[in-house]
Amino acid sequence: MIQKVLTDIEIEVTNRINVEEKNLKAVKELKLLLDQIDHEAEVVPFEDKERLSRLLVSLKGATLNENENQLVEKISKYRI
Repeated sequence: MIQKVLTDIEIEVTNRINVEEKNLKAVKELKLLLDQIDHEAEVVPFEDKERLSRLLVSLKGATLNENENQLVEKISKYRI
């Protein structure tokens, strides 16, 4: 019985780790994209989710994945 409980906990923790690794990868990717911008010359539309998404897609040259889109959502709601 305890082995089953431990196995279930192990699976749960592994799943959380996988989700967080994907989130971390998304954060790193967006940081790299934003580092390409000359922040002195260009205003980044942090509060406008759609414009920010379009900017990041343009910089990436591809659509954003689910984790990146969720991160854009968080960024646009965050008050800087």
